[in-house]
Amino acid sequence: MFFLKFTGINHLAIVTRDMDKTIRFWGDLLEMRLVAGLRKHVLLMDARYTSQKCSECGHIYKGNREGSLFRCRKCGFELHADLNASRNIAQAGIYCLGRLPVNQPIVTT
Repeated sequence: MFFLKFTGINHLAIVTRDMDKTIRFWGDLLEMRLVAGLRKHVLLMDARYTSQKCSECGHIYKGNREGSLFRCRKCGFELHADLNASRNIAQAGIYCLGRLPVNQPIVTT
């Protein structure tokens, strides 16, 4: 077992032949350390179509995104494309958390 201490690291550059594999390795490693260190749950979200889906009306269309600009063809909503996608991911996470079982408190009057 090994431990990594991530203090004072501002930038990390790695060059390998298989960059996708390297990114997955570091992502998994950091995820494990964060979960173990913070005792938090990590939700793995499916990010497909989040950059094409309108965070206001839910309309999905490939033409909604034009570079860094998101403009919904259905409702006309405009926003930076990355911000729109992050809102869609956040909404999906909130929806997923809302489906988790929760022990209700016993309330007496």
